Amino acid sequence: MTAPPVSVVVPFHNRVADVPRCLEAVLREARAIPGAEVVVVDNGSTDGTREALAAVESARLVDCARRGPAAARNAGIRGARGELVAFTDSDCVPDPGWLAALVAPFADPDVRAVGGRIDTLRTESGVAWYVATRRLLDNEVFFGARDPFPPFFATANAAYRRADLERVGGFDEELWTPEDADLCWRVMEGGGRMVYVPEAVVKHRHRDTFRGFFRQARDYGRGGYQLYAKHRAKVPGGFPPDWQAIRWLAALPFAGPWIALAAPNGPERRTPLYDAVWLTGILLGRLEGWRKTRRRA
Repeated sequence: MTAPPVSVVVPFHNRVADVPRCLEAVLREARAIPGAEVVVVDNGSTDGTREALAAVESARLVDCARRGPAAARNAGIRGARGELVAFTDSDCVPDPGWLAALVAPFADPDVRAVGGRIDTLRTESGVAWYVATRRLLDNEVFFGARDPFPPFFATANAAYRRADLERVGGFDEELWTPEDADLCWRVMEGGGRMVYVPEAVVKHRHRDTFRGFFRQARDYGRGGYQLYAKHRAKVPGGFPPDWQAIRWLAALPFAGPWIALAAPNGPERRTPLYDAVWLTGILLGRLEGWRKTRRRA
């Protein structure tokens, strides 16, 4: 048995500098698979990204006026022709052999979702080093998740059958950060298997500024609570307090200086600072998600 043809969907928003690097690698992967196509989605860019995408003749350009990753990926799904839809992001660069490895498990008709490994594109900044070291964007970690939420795959490196995506109505466009987990859970409610393929590798450019790092933490925290509010039945014990974050923040004033003194030079010495920024953002985001959910109730 062989896997069916695949469409690769890549959304872009104000990423003109990333277009050549990302699409060169994605198009290389698509050319290696007969019948594969690349669908790029411009999500309302204003920096020249749309013009750069339109100049890439080997990719099909789709416009999406509604802002947000879920809306952009849904536009890509609607424009896709393949029986499979693979996703990666504009700040990712696939390794050679990525797409073939990602779609191979679909030769088994029981497979519904496949995720690949997400490595780090570069770690020159301390923030990017921290994200990689803490495995904050890691499909192996997400696939091994058990409590409080079920496993899922980040759409930086994931693939589904188009029929399943259409059956569940695609991504929830009201969600921004946990839209990939929400989609994966709804697909898997129909039964079947998830497969993690470490050989299917993309390299992700992690955020490298404190502002972007803190914003990401808030988004993750807020999205995590919104995800819980939508899927309460999957967490019968209720949304648990993040005791790890609370313990870390409580201990940082005492343990932080000792960790900094003991650590070698470089980003390791600043780990307590990164912990504080990340965990504060997570807790603040969860509070915001809780308040937003209560207002809607």
